[in-house]
Amino acid sequence: MTLRQFLVFTAVTLPACALLILFFDHPLAAFIHASSAGAVPFFAALTTGADAVHEALMSHVAGLPIIFLALGLAFAVGRYGLKRRGATLFLVLLLTHEFSMVLARALKGSVQRLRPEVQFAKAYVGTGLWSPGPHNDSFPSYHTAVYFSLFLPLAVAFPRWRVPLLVLPGLIGLGRLVLGAHYLSDVWASLWLVVTCTFLFGLLDKPREGLETQHVASPH
Repeated sequence: MTLRQFLVFTAVTLPACALLILFFDHPLAAFIHASSAGAVPFFAALTTGADAVHEALMSHVAGLPIIFLALGLAFAVGRYGLKRRGATLFLVLLLTHEFSMVLARALKGSVQRLRPEVQFAKAYVGTGLWSPGPHNDSFPSYHTAVYFSLFLPLAVAFPRWRVPLLVLPGLIGLGRLVLGAHYLSDVWASLWLVVTCTFLFGLLDKPREGLETQHVASPH
């Protein structure tokens, strides 16, 4: 992912999310809720299955989640044992996944946006931001952050496989809308968080890569 791509995505995301929150989230959520009831069982089953696998991967061994131990070990062995520069991808994946989840949870607690289910049960005035009471953890979508952070770094590293790699997280994000769990801006904002983490942590290997390229190109 290039700096230009990240800046363009950010420049589109910020005003788009603002417009969605102010004007379009509520009517869009109402439309999806009314028109996609038949798809609810599929997305509910998909999300439940994916969550079960992720929870298993997050089981703690020696005080750390299995997935973090596996990614950390793969990075250490590949980068320092086998001297494979590409093993840095394991570290990027680990950091992107962890920080995306932490940031999503932190924003939920700060923004306190009402979920669409509150809108469906009883209409409320305004954007639902900074609202007291239950069901006020809509923004951003934690599920979207979880699954995109597992696959987006891989999609960036292996562009040929980008489409199949993004099928599952894409369906999970769509499912948050169909299940009435989140607004579109919630999902989009989470995707931006993951893109930001992927871009920033993807820089870890850039300076070294540039130095090695210069060294190979030098006639001395």
